[in-house]
This record gives sequence, C-alpha cells and structure tokens, in this order.
Amino acid sequence: MAASIETTVKQWADAEIRNLGWNIIASENESCDEHIDESLKNNPSKTGGTGGGRPDYTIMLDNGEKMIPVFIEYKGTKGKLEKLDKQNLVVLRDAHGAFDYKQAIPKYAVNGAAYYAMNAVKDTDYAEIVAVGVNGIKDSAGTIQHEIRVYVLNEAEPELPIYLGEFDNLDFLKNRDPEKSSLFQRIEDVQTDPKELELRAIRDDAKIEAVLQELNQKLHDEQQIIPSQRINVVAGSLMAAVGVKDANGDWKVARLHPNELKGSTEEGNTDGEKIVNKIKNFLKERDLPEKKQSQILNLLRTNFVDNNLNQKSATETQTPIKSIYQEVYDRLIPIYDITGTNDFTGKLFNVMNAWVDVPDGGANDVVLTPRYVTNFMARLTQTNMHSYVWDWALGSGGFLISAMNQMISDAKTQYANDLTKQRQQIEHIKTRQLLGVELLANVYMLAVLNMILMGDGSSNIVNDNSLTNYDGKYAYNEDPFPADVFLLNPPYSAEGNGMIFVEKAFQKQTKGFGAVIIQDSAGSGKATEINKRILHNNRLKASIKMPGDLFKASVQTSIYLFEVGTPHQSDDNVYFFDLRDDGYTRTNRKKARVNLFDSNDAKGHYQEVVDIVLDKSKKTDYFKLNDNYYKGTIDPASGKDWNYNKKIDATPKEEDFKKVIGDYLSWEVSQILKGQQPDFPVAPQQ
Repeated sequence: MAASIETTVKQWADAEIRNLGWNIIASENESCDEHIDESLKNNPSKTGGTGGGRPDYTIMLDNGEKMIPVFIEYKGTKGKLEKLDKQNLVVLRDAHGAFDYKQAIPKYAVNGAAYYAMNAVKDTDYAEIVAVGVNGIKDSAGTIQHEIRVYVLNEAEPELPIYLGEFDNLDFLKNRDPEKSSLFQRIEDVQTDPKELELRAIRDDAKIEAVLQELNQKLHDEQQIIPSQRINVVAGSLMAAVGVKDANGDWKVARLHPNELKGSTEEGNTDGEKIVNKIKNFLKERDLPEKKQSQILNLLRTNFVDNNLNQKSATETQTPIKSIYQEVYDRLIPIYDITGTNDFTGKLFNVMNAWVDVPDGGANDVVLTPRYVTNFMARLTQTNMHSYVWDWALGSGGFLISAMNQMISDAKTQYANDLTKQRQQIEHIKTRQLLGVELLANVYMLAVLNMILMGDGSSNIVNDNSLTNYDGKYAYNEDPFPADVFLLNPPYSAEGNGMIFVEKAFQKQTKGFGAVIIQDSAGSGKATEINKRILHNNRLKASIKMPGDLFKASVQTSIYLFEVGTPHQSDDNVYFFDLRDDGYTRTNRKKARVNLFDSNDAKGHYQEVVDIVLDKSKKTDYFKLNDNYYKGTIDPASGKDWNYNKKIDATPKEEDFKKVIGDYLSWEVSQILKGQQPDFPVAPQQ
C-alpha cells in the first residue's frame, strides 16, 4: 500500500484556501466561530474519543445576507475520498445504527467533514453547513491528482449529506462573482431537489429493513418468540421508548431508558411491568378511549409480563425482555429521531408486514398491500382533509395510514397561515374521519398499534365481521360513519374474489369514490352478478392492470376505481391502463435484503396515471393513448368486461386500401422517372 501524501495535500489545499478571498478562515488549531467551537468540543472526535475534534480547515462563506460554514477534511491515499453505502449515500452510522468511529468517519475525507458538519448543524443556528473532502493521489508519472467532493448538510435532515458536486480544485469556493453567487444558489437549489429527497426515503427504508431483519432473526433464534408476539413486543417497546412531548417539545411522558430495567422480581416493579406502565401513560396521553386502552394493555401484558421473557434464569445477567427492549431502544429510536413519526412508522410497519408472517395468512387470505400502492389508491380517490375514509378489510391499516397522511398534508397546506385551525382539523381527521374493520384479532391489533404510533388514527378501528355484523357506525357511538372514500384489498377467497365487500360497503356509502385492488379475474367472470349489481348505483371510472409480482404470491391484480352513487351508463367511458411495467424492479422477497428498486421513475409512472384519470396536466409521458392505455366502454349488463384487454382491429378499411394503392403508384412513378422498369409480374401472352 502506497504511503499517504496527506501532508502534501494539506499544504496544497491550505495555500488554495488562503487565496480564495474570504475574511474568516481557520486552520485546525484556530477558531472562527464560538458556537461551532462549542459544538466541536462537546461532541466525540472522529474516532469516538472525548475532547472533540476539529476539521482540517474551516471557511465562513458570507454573501451579505447569510453565512454558511464550510468544513474541509484532507486525505492522501487512494480510495479514501469517501465511503458510500449501497444507495450511494455518505456513511455516518454502521449497520447497528451507531456512529462509525472505526472506519467511515475517521478514515475518509468526506465522511469526517460530514460528521463535523452534522454535529454543528444540530448544535448551532446555522441552517446548513458545507462538507468538503479533499484527497490526493500520485499518478504513475509522480504527479499529484486532487479529487474533491462536496456535500450540504441542513437542519431538517442533519444526517443526510446532500451531494453538491465534484471538483478538481477549490476555485468553486472563491469569494467573487460569478463563483460566489453560483455557489450560494446551488446550495439552496440542491436541498429541494426531488432526487435528493428520494435518496432520503431509500436510505431510511434500507436502515429500518436491515435493523428489523436482524431483530426478527434474534427474536426467533434467541427468544423463540412466535411471529404474532414479535409484532406486539416491538410495537410495545417502541411506545415505551418514544415517549410523548407537548407542543413546546417538553416531555409529558419521558422515554423509558433501558438502564431503568433492573431485573427486579418485586411485584409491580419487574422489567415487563415497568414497560407496560410506561405504555399505559403513553396511551393515556394519546387520549384513546378507555375501552381501547384496556384492550391494548391486556394484550401487551401477556407479552411483557405474564411469560418467561420477564424472568431471568440463574445464568442470565438480565431478563430477556430487557435485552429485547435494549435492541429496540438502541437501534430503532435513533432512526425514529432522524426521520420523524409519520415517515418512521410508515416504513417500520411496511417492513414488518414483509418479514412477519400473519397467523394463518394463507388460510385467511391476509394480503398486505405495499405502501406505494395504498398511497396511489388514496390519490386516485381524491382523498383530502374533508374526506371520511373507511376500509372494510383493514389488515395492518396501510390504507388508512396513507389516507391519513394525505389528509393531514392537505390540512397543513390549506391552513398554513392558521395553526389553530390546522391543529383542530388534524385532530378531527384522526378521531372522526378514519374507520377500519378487521375480523382477525391479531391483524386487528397490528393495525391498532400501527395507527397509535402514527399519532393516532386508531379511535375507530373495529374488530368485527364487516360482511355479517358491522352496521356502518362509528366504533364508540351509534352515529353512522359518513364515508365518502372507500379503500380496500379484500380476502380473495370471499365471494366474487372479494367483490362482495365492495357491494356491501357501497350499500352504505352513497357518494364519493372507492378503489379496490383485487384479482382481476373478479372483473372477467368470477364476480359477474355482484359486478352487475354494483354498477346499478356506481360508475366504473378506471381499470388498472398491476404488476404480476406485486404480492408474495404471483397473482394478477387490477385496481378498479368507482364513482359512488352514480349509476354506470353504457356510453360512460372507462380508462383502461396497463401498469404492469410500473418502473419498479422487484427481487425475491425471501432472500433479498432490499427487494424493491425504483429503476425507471416508478413514482412518475404512478403519478401520471393519477393525472390522466383525474384529468390533470401530465408531467411525464410514459402512457400513450391507444398504446398502454385507452378509453373504452363496458356493458353494465355484462359484469365481466372490466379488465385492460388491448384489442387490435386487423380488419382492412377503405382508407387502408387507398393508402396502399397510393404508396404503390408513387413508387411505380418514381421508378419510371429513374428509367427503371417497375418490378411487377407481367400477364402471360394469350
């Protein structure tokens, strides 16, 4: 391995910096800002030691309106510019969620600079800080080649270095126009770049999935906890670990630290009871109905208190439940703190759905819908802050979560200048505008816990049979639920592949829209009579053929979108889409660490379908009329012509004949003008 030339790189870079023209610059042993100094002093060094550390050089950019610190780190060895993960994101934490003080942060220029910038953004009033990594390599002729990569870290996402650019020298930092103006503008623009925002989602998904896969394996191997219990143990531990803050950010229910679990055998003071007591306070502050609080606590007590997990053997130093809680606290809470409640829990349960087997899932037709599909269907149904949304086969609550997020987002936009109305509307959304019905007790509890952690739309989740017992009312009073949005992925073994759920729900919903994702055999003959009855009072607006590998079992599905309360007429146009090529690449779900890749702007594909169906202006051009989508009619008296089925009419028309003859005559004339004999058969002499 070649010797490091970091000293030579430092000499070159220091000289470059001193010639950039900035008034405030500081080498490693100098100070440029007392607040930055304080942050560097109070945080661990790049190797994790006490006493802090300092960047090799700091520059204070100033355009007269704002100041932006720049932290620069040097290296002088091939391959030591930056360490990226599989998503091409700068590595700051290791696979266990701890800061990587052994490899990434101390040994790579970009990672070291980003680490210092991350801490300073968290600790100071600077909205963004630039991290610059400089590395130098001698080529075969002995000439030093410099490589420079630059990232921005901001207060909104301090652990997400956003790529700014790659350079050969430091001239991009010059204190003169146009370089200075261009740099400030690029720093501003890159922070709202949709591609960079997408990277955040990829990173968070990958981290949560990796942690949960390892946690799942540990719960299975070391504790022999069955899948349904794992859901409750992880979710309950999270409730105790996240705590509850008030509007000012002060703790109303403090987090339960693992150190508080002492392994006591005193009644009321065991580890499991301490966790359950913290959950009790968590639920109380979330203002859930007392009946639902009791129901949840009774269920979780069996997992945390009344079993062997709450007892340690003679050879164990701590209870198994503390070991599990420690894992959740150390590995999931850091991700929660970075991503925020809605993003975290949505990703968390999306991953848990994928790796946790639902009890008797095959027999009971439990099919958990991917989050991007539930989001898509919520947009198709035009869900907004005034919508009343219900799901009659709830599963883990994915549809209601997507709807709730969309409704809350709309409320924040509509009431951006009136925070009081905004809070009131969001509270009303969570407590009055969402309702789900789920028959299976274990799946029902998964949905409840999911919605509670989302913050919380669990008030009206009903454990009942929606086909035989549910009367269309709220969970805790006798008022009818005024539904105007219906979202569903039904059990496909039910009558009509599950279309019976749609019919029953539409008998109680009189307006708005409904969307169901279902085996598309339901629209081609398996639900003929039900479909005909549905069309008596509801109009089919769109039929969207989905990828065949959307779910674990290869099954062809379609999404049917309805306008509720409007009878379907024989001349009503229906949009038929082929979305089988949706921009995602999927891998084997059992073996792949990450099994879904946005390989061709999948979000753009889904958004374009929404734009076409809702008659909006398209931003992309993936779907072409009469190519991969078309408008057509269906027979309301048929009930089996609902699916995308592109037909090519090969019957020649008069205009086709005229075109062929015209083309031939044009060719013949051109041949004669060229002095060539047309090549066509000559009639035999008689």
